[in-house]
Amino acid sequence: MMKYIRIQYSASKSAIIPVGQGLFAELTAATEVKIYSSADTTYYFSLTTTGATFAMITAIQSACVLAASTSWVDAVQDVVLPEGEDVTDITIAAF
Repeated sequence: MMKYIRIQYSASKSAIIPVGQGLFAELTAATEVKIYSSADTTYYFSLTTTGATFAMITAIQSACVLAASTSWVDAVQDVVLPEGEDVTDITIAAF
């Protein structure tokens, strides 16, 4: 069963990212977080962020752990963003 994490961005948009065999999140700057799939090395998700810290990386990883440990009826886990940290846009970029 596929599991996913959902990241809210802007006021009314969200992106669903497949967890697959695992995800790795990288804090590249306070304005950018990258999420890589361990199963596919042809692309990554680029998150445009405001005030991102390592707490956002922890929130993404926590959602992945929850997704992996829940039953098939809870296939999507929300990323609970830390207070004061926001995602304003999400794009898919190729390597």
